[in-house]
Amino acid sequence: MTPPSTPRDGGDLHHSPTAHGDHSIAAGTIRNVFIRWAVHPSARWLPLLLACAALVIAGTTWPDGPARQYALWGILAALSLTTAAARVLIRRRRDARVIAALSLVSVLATVGGWLAFRNVVLHGEIDVTGRVASQGTQPLDAATHRTLTLGLDAPALKEPRNALRLTLAIADHDPAGPTCLPDSSATVSLTTSGVAAQQQTVRPGGTADFSLGAQVSTVRINVTLSTARGCRMDIHPTEATLYDR
Repeated sequence: MTPPSTPRDGGDLHHSPTAHGDHSIAAGTIRNVFIRWAVHPSARWLPLLLACAALVIAGTTWPDGPARQYALWGILAALSLTTAAARVLIRRRRDARVIAALSLVSVLATVGGWLAFRNVVLHGEIDVTGRVASQGTQPLDAATHRTLTLGLDAPALKEPRNALRLTLAIADHDPAGPTCLPDSSATVSLTTSGVAAQQQTVRPGGTADFSLGAQVSTVRINVTLSTARGCRMDIHPTEATLYDR
């Protein structure tokens, strides 16, 4: 009599009915354990406590930057609080599967929201407009060839980011006179030590992007005006944002 054949390698075991049965049993066991934990009285408030704790910690460590970058965190935080509160309100043990689902969604949303918040803390945009120092005499014109120097010092750069977005306003020094805006632009040059020199030309209200590379301690940008003869213009930064590319 020919003896029964045995699997040639371990891969055949994963396709056997016994292996599939073992996996199903393990999954069912994990599901039942989680459901029993979720409906236990001691776990009733835990998802809500976790959601509230994450919210409090985020509020006490809130970084700077535009509100739009917190959208994902806000959605997940609202989801975690809503599902956790709904889980607390359900008292009937016969709704065990619903309770378990709400607890699972709340915990996962809390973890996901916290990861999204930490990503903003580490890589989100930082508004440093109010920290830009300006050196130079204004108004600027085409005849005197004066330049304006904009700078950010170490306190403004304490959170490391590898790029700077700078928006400049160019305005007529005498608003009552003829406008020179159509003939005006600014050449902005990054002269920071340890960073490759970069130069860009921006129109009134335009934005320049500079790569800062590794962490820098200071940022220096020279601004030169190009305009028609006889025009006198004022240049001011209206927005400065540090960010990661």
